[in-house]
Formats: sequence, structure tokens, C-alpha cells
Amino acid sequence: MPTHTTTVKARWGDTDPAGIVFYPRFYEWYDLGTETLFESLGLPWPEMFPREAIVGVPIVESGSTFLAPIRYGDEVNIRSTVAWVKEKTFRMDHEITVGATLCARGFEIRAWVARPVTADDRRRAAPIPEHISRLLKAQTV
Repeated sequence: MPTHTTTVKARWGDTDPAGIVFYPRFYEWYDLGTETLFESLGLPWPEMFPREAIVGVPIVESGSTFLAPIRYGDEVNIRSTVAWVKEKTFRMDHEITVGATLCARGFEIRAWVARPVTADDRRRAAPIPEHISRLLKAQTV
């Protein structure tokens, strides 16, 4: 399954009063990891969402385990991997590291949500198109 690594620097605004990165930032980094993985597959969201007639790929479940603190100025690596793909949902697994230190592991389960056709339509999960599913299931070397 595809894997992609994104690197960011922990900013001052990411930290809490204790001087460590506040836990919601990890979820923002997981989201960034998913978006940049899609971009690395040639599926940038600003182009893909309208082309595929979806409102997006919202998170329907997520979780995280925090293992080591991250501090202001640390270079943070976000390693994101497609764990599985089902008919209407897919799972992303993430590892956050600073150097060789594993700081957090997290996951997101996301749904492929179609754009409503009429104003009365509800937003609902739709089948992931085969050409997208193939890319998300591709074996990486």
C-alpha cells in the first residue's frame, strides 16, 4: 500500500503552556499526511474533489497513541500509509517521529462522500471509484 512522508517544523503556536506540542496538532498532522499522500499519487484534493464529484473524504473514526513529546523547533516526520481500502471507506495509518524517536501513532478511517445532486439530498458515503481504489491499493517498492 502507498506510503508517503511529509516533514514539518513544530511552530511556537503548536505548543501548550508546558512547552510541548499540544495533542490536537497531531490530528492536524495526520490530516496533512493523508492529503500529501493523495497529492503524491497525482490526486491533489483541490482538483480531485470537483472532478470526482465528492465533497471530500471526511474522517469517520480516528485515534492516537502518544509516546514521546515534541517541542518547539523540532523537525517532525509524518509517515502516512494506506492500511486498507473498502468499498466506501479507507484507513490511513500514521507515525510521527522526530529523528529516530517515535512520538505518536495514529489512524483515520475516512469515507468517500458524494456531492449532493439536489438541495434535498443528504451527504452520504459512495463507492470509491475503481481508478482511485487501485491507486490506494498499489504496492510500493
